[in-house]
Amino acid sequence: MAEEPARAPAAAAYRDYRTDDIYGRAAPEEVEEAAPPARPRRNRLKLWTYAAVAFFLAVGVLGGSLWYFGAPSWAVNLGLVAEEGDPDLLFYLSKPAERRKLPTGEEYFAFGARIVNSGKETLPVPPVLVQLRDQQNRLVFSWTTKADRNSLKPGEEASINESRIDIPKNAENLSLTFVQ
Repeated sequence: MAEEPARAPAAAAYRDYRTDDIYGRAAPEEVEEAAPPARPRRNRLKLWTYAAVAFFLAVGVLGGSLWYFGAPSWAVNLGLVAEEGDPDLLFYLSKPAERRKLPTGEEYFAFGARIVNSGKETLPVPPVLVQLRDQQNRLVFSWTTKADRNSLKPGEEASINESRIDIPKNAENLSLTFVQ
């Protein structure tokens, strides 16, 4: 009898594509011996780390662009982001600032202002910071005051009437802001 040649172990044998027939099937004697090639082992922790870094970079770029450019109009239209427009509480000077000399020689300073709620909901009225500045726009004198009402419904008004005697002589410009 003729001796058969020694066969390689099944795990080490690779498929010989020359023996495949035209339909892509291996010859019947090779089916038992052929083993699939070993796949390289993947490091899943490394893949998750890359995915996390990519996610945080994308979130950072998106957040930075929202901060720099503002929200897109479609987000404002859908109500996802508040519209940045005029504030709901507005100041109006109802009585312009005036100075008078009193008979005692002191100088009297007075002004009147209105606060109007132009919004669609009831809002609290915060304290008001009154600032007086000189010609070079340097702060000369300031104080905090309150309106005559604590909250305003839509369309309502509150008033501020202030008078002081201890105002410096170089104070010329009046500005009103809400204390947050």
